[in-house]
Amino acid sequence: METISETRKRAWQTRRKKYGNHGHNGSYGRQRVQCPDCQRMRSFIARLHVEGTLSEGQAAKAAGITRIEIRILSDDLINSGAVPDTRGQP
Repeated sequence: METISETRKRAWQTRRKKYGNHGHNGSYGRQRVQCPDCQRMRSFIARLHVEGTLSEGQAAKAAGITRIEIRILSDDLINSGAVPDTRGQP
């Protein structure tokens, strides 16, 4: 009769043969996909930053992303012509 640990060992060998070294098919390592509403919210917050309503830090905190990501979003909005660059103007 086989012990539980031997059964588990055999099961993991089967998993690794089927799925690779990690023993699973990537269900634990999926990429995060942004929902369209979250992307729209982040774009709107970046727009508020470009228009001068929010500071860079306020925008980053509100959107839940880093300041660098806010700069990238802001630059993308400006470069697309969607928003004129008013940063730093009174």
